[in-house]
Amino acid sequence: MAEIVAERDYLKSLLGTIKCTAKHTKESLRVLTRKNSFQYYIINEKGDHNGTFIPRKDIRKARTIAQRDYNKAASKTIKKQLAIIDAFLAAYRPNVVDETFTKLHPGRRALVTPVRETDDDFVASWQHFPYTGKPFEINAPEFYTSTGVRVRSKSEVIIADALSRAGIPFRYEYPTGIRGWGTLYPDFTCLDRRSRTEIIWEHFGMMSDHDYADVAIQKILRYNENGYVLGRNFIATFETADSPLNLKQVQTCIKANFS
Repeated sequence: MAEIVAERDYLKSLLGTIKCTAKHTKESLRVLTRKNSFQYYIINEKGDHNGTFIPRKDIRKARTIAQRDYNKAASKTIKKQLAIIDAFLAAYRPNVVDETFTKLHPGRRALVTPVRETDDDFVASWQHFPYTGKPFEINAPEFYTSTGVRVRSKSEVIIADALSRAGIPFRYEYPTGIRGWGTLYPDFTCLDRRSRTEIIWEHFGMMSDHDYADVAIQKILRYNENGYVLGRNFIATFETADSPLNLKQVQTCIKANFS
């Protein structure tokens, strides 16, 4: 869904650009092929089928008319695509299959096996899946999210609380097998409710340290090799001593990656 909305926004911006570059001329253009070159003619009147030849020195006139006609056709095509996307977004109801089950009489629901687990049941099952995370060192500083989850830094508190406010389920440091590295414990394994897919979010908070930064890059490459790709199902945020993570950055990531 997020990709569709992004495509709609892109087409709208593209349409605005086309409108700005459109040329308002009344003439039409006739193009003939002569051996390995083209000849251009301007047609000024409806009854004029041949037109007036455009010499090479005046080729800008032909270019203006051709661009105008192209802009008009491209604008028409984009508007059609926008209409299709808008109609889809207006009609699409991602939970309609679940509603077919949840709207049944309770007595009938007790007799029926739904074609798929409802979103609420799926999310609840996902959130309560048992696992053992990465242990904390005895003297490690304690940071807690608004929901009572212990994390390792203030930045992770910012991310966790932003995810909770956005209604995005997550597991903190859920063990994940990464080929070529072993078991990693991503900071956050998030669930996209609509697509029911998992998105890993790693925060790299010590990028001022060269050794740490080198390891971070290697880790990102390993994730990529294992199918966790930035911009698709993998989020990475960074901070240095001079550029700490802030809430606005986190909210931007959430908006961009979750439908």
